[in-house]
Amino acid sequence: MLEQTTSRRQFLRQSAIATSAVALVGRTLDEQASAHAAEVDRSITVKKPPAVRQTDVLFDSANYTAFPHVVRLDGDELLMAFRQAPAQKQVRHTHPRSVITVIRSYDLGETWDIENAGQLAAGGGQEFAPIYLGDGVVGGLLAMHEVVPVKESKRTGVPHIHKHEYPFRNVGGFWCWSDNSGLTWPLQQNVLFAPRLQTCSTAIRLGAGTLLAPCYGSHEREITGVSSNVVYRSDDSGMTWSTPTVMAQGTRTTRDYYEPVVLELKDGHLLAMHRVGRCQDGRNGLFWQNESRDGGKSWTELVETSITSGACPRLLKLSDGRILLTYGRRYEPFGLYARLSTDEGKSWSKTSWLLRAAPNSNQGYSSSVEINPGQVFTVCYEQNKDGVTGITGTFWSVPSS
Repeated sequence: MLEQTTSRRQFLRQSAIATSAVALVGRTLDEQASAHAAEVDRSITVKKPPAVRQTDVLFDSANYTAFPHVVRLDGDELLMAFRQAPAQKQVRHTHPRSVITVIRSYDLGETWDIENAGQLAAGGGQEFAPIYLGDGVVGGLLAMHEVVPVKESKRTGVPHIHKHEYPFRNVGGFWCWSDNSGLTWPLQQNVLFAPRLQTCSTAIRLGAGTLLAPCYGSHEREITGVSSNVVYRSDDSGMTWSTPTVMAQGTRTTRDYYEPVVLELKDGHLLAMHRVGRCQDGRNGLFWQNESRDGGKSWTELVETSITSGACPRLLKLSDGRILLTYGRRYEPFGLYARLSTDEGKSWSKTSWLLRAAPNSNQGYSSSVEINPGQVFTVCYEQNKDGVTGITGTFWSVPSS
């Protein structure tokens, strides 16, 4: 039932509050926004891109499988990571048996070696976004929770905030790395760099070699429960990290910011895009964006886009210089969509390219690789006709205009 499900947006809000151990009070997000939601123009111009071909990567009725990230290693090898937890009647974003599963393809996504899958982050792995650094080194940003059975909440001191979630504590964002192309993930190769915050998109490596890690959550010491987007930097391959720089500051009188993605356009010039929630003006579900001209040390004022999603954005710079945005639309018509920019994100194509239709809003976390110039493989998660949540793959060609 819909009323028994914790939406991803509600869960993100609860995570920010769990950071400061404050219980949820007041009206729901949808109730807060209902008076002004009609002010948002959610019209959409939809076309299908050329050469679309669909594949189902993994649907397992015993598991809720979601939040995929795919990265290209050497040659034709792809690596994909996603969250898995036991399937239950209502959607939960927490579970004591939540893990990150890692699989690979040796033929650019045509087939996947699921039988020999690896795992990491047992007991509360929420999301893992890998990046290939070369010479067999794969790094990644891990969002990690500490999750306990409901009956053990008092004994462990882990708060039970929402009756449809397990008691959980937001441990924070980790930098993890593997020296053997992601075949093993040693426990000692983990750095907790963003305590009590969450990661979502992958880290990026600037032309100068600096790593940037976008995160979100309540980063202030006082009890606020307001979520902001920040970025950390590392100049020593992830061994140590800076204090956070704020990209998008949430406030009680404006909105919360979640799940940022950062892309380097050229040396030191970065584009960031942000998911929002709890919008006091009712303009929920739209992406916001801003830029940095100094490698992420400072950021311009935020600008609202006209792109409706309700989930997180994903950015990729294509070989022809255009910027690809993929996102799940959690408003009708549901589906996995793409937009293109020819001017470094200053504007986005009016056409929304439909990569894959979805039956409902339980979808929207995408990841893409350009397998050949102009040919893209995009993964996402959604429910199939049997109600099983799993990972989809879409092969498609980028339109010329």
